[in-house]
Amino acid sequence: MTAIPVMGAIEKERKMAKTVKITTDNKISIVDIPWTAEAKEQAICADCVETVKTQIMYNLFHDTVVMIVDESGIINNRPFNLAGSFLYGTQYHGTPIVGDILFGLQSGPEILPPENPEDIMHLLMMKIPELQEETR
Repeated sequence: MTAIPVMGAIEKERKMAKTVKITTDNKISIVDIPWTAEAKEQAICADCVETVKTQIMYNLFHDTVVMIVDESGIINNRPFNLAGSFLYGTQYHGTPIVGDILFGLQSGPEILPPENPEDIMHLLMMKIPELQEETR
């Protein structure tokens, strides 16, 4: 019987993954990045990232979709992110999301790349009409 090689955790982390990115100028796109903490930080120009999930997001996606945001964005004077702030509930509590954002899927303690980033992007564009698809 031949052993099937199992991809180690480090190798899995380095695998490229597609996710949704929304910039502070309301551009939405699907980006392909290595699914590592460092790559996520670089993708949104952050020193450190944190994940955010809200009831608004759960009601919209009917899944454990999370935003990956710049943890020190306010301190670093990053611009306001309209879509991120709406999903975060800024309209209710006043605290905004600033800087660019990515999306992931929470599975237990893990944050994974979304399975269907195109569906997330389409739903966000329907719900937040200010978003414009970024053309490359």
